[in-house]
Amino acid sequence: MFMPPMPLEVIDLSDAHRLLLEKLSELVPGLASDSPQSLQRIFGLGLIALTMQVTTKARQQDQEDLVQELGALAKAVADAEGW
Repeated sequence: MFMPPMPLEVIDLSDAHRLLLEKLSELVPGLASDSPQSLQRIFGLGLIALTMQVTTKARQQDQEDLVQELGALAKAVADAEGW
């Protein structure tokens, strides 16, 4: 089911997060601090980073099934986004 992007005002960003977002927008081509698409991209990248942290911990705890499951899910997202 397709859902149109939410307006930026729906997301409550702290001043620190907004400042970081604005700075990154200056440094990363195609990233716009006032764009819902950019926020979606950042959210996706954040999910990938969090997945990497959890995967590292799962490896340390010999949870190979979890490592494989998370890896497959992250790969599907990356493929869908063309990363």
